[in-house]
Amino acid sequence: MRDLSLTLVVPCYNEETHLDTSAFLAWVSARPSRHLRFVDDASRDQTAAVLDHLRDQHSRISVLHLSRNHGKAGAVRAGILQDSASDLVGFWDADLATPLKEVDRLIEVLANNPDLQCAAGIRVMRLGASIERSFTRRVCSRLFVTVANVLLGLPAYDTQCGAKLFRRNVAQPLFADDFVSPWFFDVELYLRLRKLSPDLELTQCVCEYAVTEWKAMGHSSLRLRDFVKAPLELYQIYRRYR
Repeated sequence: MRDLSLTLVVPCYNEETHLDTSAFLAWVSARPSRHLRFVDDASRDQTAAVLDHLRDQHSRISVLHLSRNHGKAGAVRAGILQDSASDLVGFWDADLATPLKEVDRLIEVLANNPDLQCAAGIRVMRLGASIERSFTRRVCSRLFVTVANVLLGLPAYDTQCGAKLFRRNVAQPLFADDFVSPWFFDVELYLRLRKLSPDLELTQCVCEYAVTEWKAMGHSSLRLRDFVKAPLELYQIYRRYR
């Protein structure tokens, strides 16, 4: 099985004191076919300096600085659309709520299934897995996914886990246009995938992989008030893609 190369985009906003730079450096150093591309979303703290220092420590780490804040969707999009020669591109949350060890497992999913276009991490509480998040956030997440499934016809278990990989040739058209929602753009990605492959079921394009470890970080930029706005954003998404 050929080792697929990967460029992993990591959006960052005010992550100066939260970035585990040692973990990122160790991960990319141990894997010659992996590249890290950090996107500083016009942070107000010293995130830019931290990222530049990290970039200077390894040739396969790059940093993209945005002049204004775009939100997570815009930051990920900017990073994905940068030129890349890797077989795969993807995005990962900067706080490492999903540990980097899960990246290789998602790569393996795509390597073993050449017809798949996307491998997406999902959070499933089960024996043998360590999934840590509050009851409130778990309920909000399930409500959001249920509404999205009913309104948009998406057979997805978990759209919001920030761990997704795509084949490079698919990623470019997927991220070509701006997103409606700065936070719930994962839903739009699935709708765009379905539009790109109208003859295939979404389950034939995307594999949801249950990660073995995930831990909610208290400094996440996604707040409960963002979930309150979710119904309106889902309706706006529905209007665009119906």
